Amino acid sequence: MALPGSMRAYAETLQRALDLHARDIDVQLLELAPKTASGPVAQRLELLMLPIKARLRGGRAPDVWHVLDGSRAYVAAGLRRAPVVVTVHDIIPWLQAQGRFAAAPATGTGARWLWRRNANAMRKAAALICVSHSTESDTRDSFGVAAHTCHVVASPLPRGLSGELGRSSKIQREAGIMLHVGHNGFYKNRAQVLRIFARLEPTIARQLVMIGPPATAELHALAGALGIHERVRWLGDADDALLADWYRRAAVLVFPSLYEGYGWPVLEAMAFGLPVVCSNAGSLPEVAGDVVPCVAPDDIDGFVTHIELLLREPARAAAASASGLQRAAAFSSERFAHEMSAVYRSAAATPRERRQG
Repeated sequence: MALPGSMRAYAETLQRALDLHARDIDVQLLELAPKTASGPVAQRLELLMLPIKARLRGGRAPDVWHVLDGSRAYVAAGLRRAPVVVTVHDIIPWLQAQGRFAAAPATGTGARWLWRRNANAMRKAAALICVSHSTESDTRDSFGVAAHTCHVVASPLPRGLSGELGRSSKIQREAGIMLHVGHNGFYKNRAQVLRIFARLEPTIARQLVMIGPPATAELHALAGALGIHERVRWLGDADDALLADWYRRAAVLVFPSLYEGYGWPVLEAMAFGLPVVCSNAGSLPEVAGDVVPCVAPDDIDGFVTHIELLLREPARAAAASASGLQRAAAFSSERFAHEMSAVYRSAAATPRERRQG
């Protein structure tokens, strides 16, 4: 399958970690649809064809197949002659279909059908790698996956940003810059970011920088209604260098997601010493630990209080920066590689009758 931005980052991060710290494991990346089809009909046909493409292109016999994106776990039906490992980043579309999120749009019949196939593949997999305990719990509860097949392996800093972290650029914080990194999906709660910023004193919160896809008309309208449009900077999607630059320049990252299977921006910000205030939803408390304030996504007052403390008190911000750096260091590439390789070895020893296909 084609790998979108976050999944490609995961693939590259995994391959780099194994190359550095588990050199006895030979990794080859197989993309089933390198060029994404255009148009809704073509995209649906492409999705339906992925297991067939997997069977046609997967004639080799590796020790283990690894499906990197659980939202396409069903391609495992086309992978033969070796046990299958699946990484589950989140099951948001399924939770959405089950009514977990009150403000979420309706889930289509096709998406529900696809996730039933994903669930079946996850139950049959030799091992599931869940990126957080939150994701593991939701996956087991929703799909009846056996506990002994689940392994929680947290991701380190993405490879591209890890490279930027090693560059010599100095941290030059700009007072009053609030940053958000995320897309327009309902669970990213971008509208709440605008509401939080609007509640902050303009004298200490002078600009909001939004990194991600272009803002929707609704978001632009909300910024106008809140009277903050002139103080919001919409940067669009950013490459690793630009993202790293804002992690160095901003004063605080605000991340009020309704749910996260993992939450890379929180880890990324901590790795660059940027203080964070995030929600307590999904996996975020696992990533944040006890060094980041985690408040309910709808608690605007809580966000405002914690942000203003960081913006008003340099000593508090400096302490948050130091604690975040220490916390981020625990998510090492070496640990990631060793835990992944242990799952591969365990899966490779799976009895034949428990293997996919």
